[in-house]
Amino acid sequence: MKSLVASLALLVGFSTAQASMVSYNVNYGPEAAASPNHVVGMLPLFDPGLGTLTKVTLTLDSTTSGGTIAWDNEAPTSTNITLGIGAEVTVTAQSLLTAVALPLQTGSAMGVDADNDGAADFIGTDSFSVVGGSGMDSDMDMSTAPATLLAFTGLGTFNVELASGVETFLSTSGGFGPIDPVPGVTQGTVTVTYEYVPEPATALMFVFGGIALIRRRR
Repeated sequence: MKSLVASLALLVGFSTAQASMVSYNVNYGPEAAASPNHVVGMLPLFDPGLGTLTKVTLTLDSTTSGGTIAWDNEAPTSTNITLGIGAEVTVTAQSLLTAVALPLQTGSAMGVDADNDGAADFIGTDSFSVVGGSGMDSDMDMSTAPATLLAFTGLGTFNVELASGVETFLSTSGGFGPIDPVPGVTQGTVTVTYEYVPEPATALMFVFGGIALIRRRR
């Protein structure tokens, strides 16, 4: 009998303490960076029949590619340059969770010649550009706040809203002329992950199943 009680206690502890997790995702793109804000899809709300929601996480995995950015040295001295072109991608769910990714295509050049010809022509040895390539970035937002958990709980779906804007990065060790960014495209995946404590009836099913197994062994 002591063995049965000990086993029962072990099963109860395992069943009630063991957290569970479920995830859903939707893909977007490829689409032009800086395209109008829009809804990229619908994701399921957390089904309260599974148990009690304890944490919700919104994740954005984003890639940009195909953009170009150029730099022309209009200073009288040579310089080092690092360029980046991409998009600031923002995804929002239920107006409560927001994830922002900054995937940049980047490139660097050392000792770019001085020219100071007064023309932003991006030709010759006094210019440098990033063309094509790709950049990747990921971001997430999570919450355990009761109001947020309630907003993500139900038997329906919620919209995933996407926005993107051109993002440039410029770093030099000397003078520089104008930059000429051309947006590329962005694509990626939006994921919602629910962490929850299983519904008590489900936990008890495991407990009674364990008791039956112990009795059969006896």
